[in-house]
Amino acid sequence: MQVLIIISLLFFPALINPGFAWDYEQPVIVDAYEAHARSLRDGRDAVEGFWAIFMEWQPERGAAIRYRMAVVKNDYGVYGGADYVGVTTCDRPGCTLGEIKLALKKTDDPTKFEATLMMGGRGIASGTAVLSPDKDTERENSTLDLSSLIYEDRQLTYGMVRILNG
Repeated sequence: MQVLIIISLLFFPALINPGFAWDYEQPVIVDAYEAHARSLRDGRDAVEGFWAIFMEWQPERGAAIRYRMAVVKNDYGVYGGADYVGVTTCDRPGCTLGEIKLALKKTDDPTKFEATLMMGGRGIASGTAVLSPDKDTERENSTLDLSSLIYEDRQLTYGMVRILNG
């Protein structure tokens, strides 16, 4: 009986961790400049683009930008099942140029994505990311709320704002 339970857990990892998360053993580094250019191309999907990520989800109150990220289709052959990935486009403390730090999977709702945020040595956070209009400008698809992502039983206070001019 114990063998059967162990085998069942191996084949159904969702029973162990109900949140959707990709394995993150080592950082995945890609060409940040190419990802940036792809994020601004014509005909991109609504979530694709060039974003600024904030540690505290209050950009209108002057929260510092943590880093910049290009969200593009996941054709890098990493994070199986992820439809989009977020590639860092800055090289500053806590940020490695070209590192994939975000993985997004489409859901039945075009504004919601299963998400995993790779937080380097601190681990990963996973949950639902929500694409929505900016509260102040009402521009469509201009914020990506990551505040429902869970890290060590706590919700994050992260959010992303689209950088319109790249």
